[in-house]
Amino acid sequence: MKYREERDASKKYKESYARGIENLILTKQKEAAEKRKEYCKNILSNTDAYREDFKRMLGWPLVDFKADGLPDVKSEMLAKLEDYSVYRMHFEVLDGLWLTGLYFRISGEQKRPLVIVQHGGSGTPELIAGIYENTHNYNDMLERVLKYGTDVFAPQLLLWEDTYGVPFARREVDARLKRVGSSVTAVEIYGLMRILDYFETKEHISDFGMVGLSYGGFYTLFTAAIDTRISSAISCAFFNKRDEIPWSDWTWFKSAETFDDAEIACLVYPRSLCIEIGKNDPAFNYIYGEQSFERIKEICAETGTDWVNFIVFDGKHEFCRDDEPIEKLVGDLKKK
Repeated sequence: MKYREERDASKKYKESYARGIENLILTKQKEAAEKRKEYCKNILSNTDAYREDFKRMLGWPLVDFKADGLPDVKSEMLAKLEDYSVYRMHFEVLDGLWLTGLYFRISGEQKRPLVIVQHGGSGTPELIAGIYENTHNYNDMLERVLKYGTDVFAPQLLLWEDTYGVPFARREVDARLKRVGSSVTAVEIYGLMRILDYFETKEHISDFGMVGLSYGGFYTLFTAAIDTRISSAISCAFFNKRDEIPWSDWTWFKSAETFDDAEIACLVYPRSLCIEIGKNDPAFNYIYGEQSFERIKEICAETGTDWVNFIVFDGKHEFCRDDEPIEKLVGDLKKK
C-alpha cells in the first residue's frame, strides 16, 4: 500500500463509533427498564410464577432437571471444641460434581437453625472461619453468626484466589455453561439447594438462613429468591444496579427486561431480607443501591417494606460490624 497517514488520522471516527455504541446501550437500557416495570407489575401477588421465570433465566439445572433422592455425602471431623465441632463435608450435588464446605455443629441435640455463611471473591470457608487467623474484610462474620447458637455451613464456591494453586477462569467457565443452557450461578445455587435437601432431613435442624459478603451477597440474594426454605437472609456488599456493574457472570440474555437486583429481592417477599452496603465501598457505589431500594419501595407501595431492611453503614467493601442484623436473622429463624 503506497498511501500513508498518521495513526491519529482515523481517531475521530473510532471515537464516534465508540460513542455511538455507548449511546445505543443507554437507549436500550432505558427501554429495558420500562419493559421490566411492566413485566414485574404482579411480582408480589404471583411470586411462584416469577420465581420459575427467574430460574429459567439462570438455566439448567434449576430447570429441566430433577434429582433422585438425597446427594451422596462424605464427612470428616476436623476438631471437637467445647461448644461445637468442625467437619469438612463433601456433597455430590450433580453426577461427579462434589461441593465441599465446612460444617460447624453446635454441641447437643437441641433443635436450632442452620445458616449458610457464604464467602465472596477470592474467599474460602477456612478464611472466613478464621482458621488462617485474619478474616480480613469478612470481620469474623462466621464466628459472629455461630455465637448465637446456630449451626453454620460455609460452602466453597468457584471463587478462590490463584495463590491456592488451583487455577480456573470463572467467567470463561460461565460462558461455556451458558452455551449449553446453564450458568455458573445456576450450577452453584443448585448445589446449595442440594445441601439444604440433606440438612432438611436432620432432626436437630429447625430452619435455614443465609448470610454473605460481595459474591457471597450475590449468592445470598439469588439463593433466597429461589429457595423458600431460607426464612431470613443478609446480603452485604452486592445490591446495586446491574447497568452500573455489568459483570458477565452477573448478566443473562435480556435480564434487563425482567430481573434486576430490586426485582430479585422482591422474590424473597414475604420472608425476611436485610441488604447492607458500605458507604465508602470502592467496588460498588452505594448510591446505586439506594436507587435500587427506591425501586423496591415502588414495587411494594401497597404491601409495605416491613419484610426488608436496607442499611448503608459507615464502612468499605466489608461485612458490617454491627451485630444487630445477625441478631434479627437468628431471631427470625428461632421464631419457628
